[in-house]
Amino acid sequence: MNPLIQAINISKTIQGKTLFKDASFDVCKEDCIGIIGPNGCGKTSLFRIFLQDLVPDDGEIFIKEDLRIRMLNQTIEHQKNVTVQQFITKQINENSYQQQLKKYEKQLEDPEIYNSNAYKVILEKIQDFKITINQSENTSQLDEVMEILKEVSLKDISLSDKIDVLSGGERQKLSLASVLVQPDQCDLLLLDEPTNHLDIETIEWLEEGIVDLPCSVMIISHDEYLLDDLVDKVFDFQDDKIQLFNANYGEYLEQNRLRQQQKTHEYKKSLLKMKQQKASIEIMTRRNKYDTQIKSKIRRMEKSQPAKNPVLKDYLLRFNFKTSFKSGKNIADGVEIGKSFDDKTILENAGFEIFSGQKIGLIGSNGCGKTTLLKLLTGEEKPDTGNVHISRGVKYGYFDQGHLSLNPKNNLVNEVLKDHADLDENDAKALLGQFNFRGDVIYKTINQLSGGERARLSMLRLLMQPYNFLILDEPTNHMDLKSKKAIEGALNSYDGTIIVVSHDRMFLDAVSDTIFFMKDNIIKTYHGNYTMFKEQRIKEITDLSDKSLSYLSRSGLKKYVVKKAFTEWKTRSKHKVGDAVFIGDHNESNYEWALNNGCLKKVKK
Repeated sequence: MNPLIQAINISKTIQGKTLFKDASFDVCKEDCIGIIGPNGCGKTSLFRIFLQDLVPDDGEIFIKEDLRIRMLNQTIEHQKNVTVQQFITKQINENSYQQQLKKYEKQLEDPEIYNSNAYKVILEKIQDFKITINQSENTSQLDEVMEILKEVSLKDISLSDKIDVLSGGERQKLSLASVLVQPDQCDLLLLDEPTNHLDIETIEWLEEGIVDLPCSVMIISHDEYLLDDLVDKVFDFQDDKIQLFNANYGEYLEQNRLRQQQKTHEYKKSLLKMKQQKASIEIMTRRNKYDTQIKSKIRRMEKSQPAKNPVLKDYLLRFNFKTSFKSGKNIADGVEIGKSFDDKTILENAGFEIFSGQKIGLIGSNGCGKTTLLKLLTGEEKPDTGNVHISRGVKYGYFDQGHLSLNPKNNLVNEVLKDHADLDENDAKALLGQFNFRGDVIYKTINQLSGGERARLSMLRLLMQPYNFLILDEPTNHMDLKSKKAIEGALNSYDGTIIVVSHDRMFLDAVSDTIFFMKDNIIKTYHGNYTMFKEQRIKEITDLSDKSLSYLSRSGLKKYVVKKAFTEWKTRSKHKVGDAVFIGDHNESNYEWALNNGCLKKVKK
């Protein structure tokens, strides 16, 4: 089978930093490839090479002629006065016409073209394509995008709405819908951190949708649940190389663990060899210090270098949270809270309690009011009705997902030093080094940093204060896996109280012992981590269905038992083995796939 893309020994350096070198790989039809690695290692640059926005410095890359590529960008640029319709139109047209546009732009790189009649023709074609990208509309595609938006709980959005009033999650859903429309018209879908800003419900919807796509998919992601569910190959950016694993994510973790063990063994072996050489030279020197063999041995030993220490290379950031004086048993509570914005009700007669030492994961769909609840805790927002009370002795630190506490004009050193007159520049450099900010990057201004770098810097500033209550709004957004794992470890060792908004299921499993679930304008408390919450929710829904059905006439309903776990596509409800399902005329089409594939067995009366 001919690959869609073939890379042979490609290398890329940007601004003096080598991203990868001598990378060779194929991207084939029906591949689903996970791209992982630390922030700034070149994952997005690889996508830009596929799109021909960048070219490799060395090596060759072959892209199948007329390959139809679509890309979901990691960030959506701020666009004032742009409507939903204009945004969708531009997104769809860019994906449809960008490859053809690049072909003509590439022709302009030939100096001979400027002396020919073709020059004017090519310029006109380029101009026509640019006009088409911004203006041409396809009604059927627009309609399909709006249908997808309904599936991800954006049914109230209209084509005339302005983009700049939408939340980050809503804009991300809009971008996703634009690249997922008419998937049979795409050969390769590039997704750059697609789960950023998405609620868990939408992430699970996306996972299920990707499985059914007819095209090849490459996903840059730090969401381990998503990677584990989807990918069949892994490209891991390590040590200026792209390591290829022909395995799913779970198998990759095991193979990588064994590889690291081998590297550690080689490192210890090389150290032992150098130690033996040194001892041999010392013995020979004592016997005859003028022996010419000794000098040549010393030269050989000096030239030979031990293998790299994999422990140092695989360095994890170590976050050390300070805590201030202990708080009382009760940290905060809310009683009969009501909160609305314009005509939208966020909370209605809602309540909660937060106790000292709790690690709370706050979850719910985009727009349900999670950030609003955090702002009620900080006092930035006030309830319309009811009361939110913070106990005496509580000193909180707030991590906001927009990193608004950072001054975009400051460089990193100045940002660390602000509000800390007791520190000097060397102290700032040492602190920044602990967060993997080294070299010239510490003199960059904040507005030059990536999302993950800003998140790390915000976390550093938070940790420099002795708080006993941490209020964290999506702290791992844009963070790479190693940074995220380090935060998990720090939060687990922190003896204060935490409430954290996150859509990262693995992170919530690792960190939380309580879940606050926001739905239908109330806050419901569940004990345990995310997986335990999920199990409790499924039981609640199953019990509720059984109770409701006991009061309803069951005529026309047939009872089935689940034999193989599956997801019901219309409502995205997950059914595990042993669940009871009642099917009638009103919902039979929802279960058609499960019935046809032996997932359900009819129960005889």
